[in-house]
Amino acid sequence: MQTSLPLRPLLAAAAIGLSAHSLTAAAAEPGVTDTQLILGSVTPVSGPPSLLGKAHMLALKVWEQDVNARGGIHGRKVEIRQDDDGYVPQRALQGIKRLNEVENIFALLGTSGAAMMQAMLPYIEEQKIPTINGMAVSASHFTPPRKTVFILGPTYCQELAAGMTHLVKSKNLQKEKFSLVYQDDEFGADVRCGYQKAVKALGLNSVAEISFKRGTKDFSAEMLSLKRAGASFIASGGVVAEHSMLMKEAAKNQMPVTFLTIHSAHLTPVQALAGPAGDGYYVADYVPPLTDLTVPGMAKFIALTQKYLSADEQKQLNRYSITAYVGALLMEDAVRRCGKALTRACVVDKLESTKDFRTDGLTSPISFSATQRQSPSSVLVLRSDAKGGKFDRVSDPIPVTD
Repeated sequence: MQTSLPLRPLLAAAAIGLSAHSLTAAAAEPGVTDTQLILGSVTPVSGPPSLLGKAHMLALKVWEQDVNARGGIHGRKVEIRQDDDGYVPQRALQGIKRLNEVENIFALLGTSGAAMMQAMLPYIEEQKIPTINGMAVSASHFTPPRKTVFILGPTYCQELAAGMTHLVKSKNLQKEKFSLVYQDDEFGADVRCGYQKAVKALGLNSVAEISFKRGTKDFSAEMLSLKRAGASFIASGGVVAEHSMLMKEAAKNQMPVTFLTIHSAHLTPVQALAGPAGDGYYVADYVPPLTDLTVPGMAKFIALTQKYLSADEQKQLNRYSITAYVGALLMEDAVRRCGKALTRACVVDKLESTKDFRTDGLTSPISFSATQRQSPSSVLVLRSDAKGGKFDRVSDPIPVTD
């Protein structure tokens, strides 16, 4: 006679087996549990560019607290882990490896400067990490399209070309003598692309293109060269402080010039460092000033910062806070559309299918596709009001062209 096994131990064993299977399945997807979603960011929060990374991380803190106050995403509370790359490419690569292999992040929000992003790209692609980059945009980041990487905003090339074109046409500057000062790396090459594009398209007289090494502090020789060349329009391809140094040297040499920068000069510390020379320069950017509360999305964002940040933290906000916040909203949208069964592959698929994602005026509507991993937005030209410690919009949105 065959003896049957007791039913209760069988059920218990089955339950244990199912439980183990569920844990294995959950563990297979990095950074995801039934109650938690871990995201990462590699940003510079030390060294000269730290005001970029700190502003970026504060915006992610605001979004993290806000989304969790709203119940999280499908019941999962968001937690953001960060690594400081110090604006050094090798440290950026080490940072993304640590976040992925030690912190076990699901996706990446924020990728530091152009060279830092370039250093991380092979690893991001190899590990298939969903990534949204809204800090520094170079054509090499999405040419060719990279499956898991999505870019917010125009390249420096597109940005500077649009800004130059607007100023030349709106201020009748066709007969001026144009010049460019730029950093000799991937970032600077993209800035140079925009300058040369505008010069060629508008038939401008370019009298000088001068490159400088990363970390340069003294621009006296460069400015003397521009003065000798008779430059009356200077396009600045600096990272942050370099803009101020160039403006101060131009003032020191009594050079009446129109000064146009890329978006990294859309910072009140740049105004302050330049002193009186920081009044009246122009910035090409794709997000409005923080002070423009007529923009519905800006008014909402500022209200959230007042709720979740201290007074001292609010003072550290800048335009990089806006791009970080927009990137977070985009990631939230993709994660929500995936539902409870969250995977990296699903988020990539949902980001790829994003069409006209609205940001209430913080940027132009965002769209991606299977062959388009950059959503270039449109460009605004701003003017520095150093006395008021702010920036004023002086153009309507300018469509970006290839």
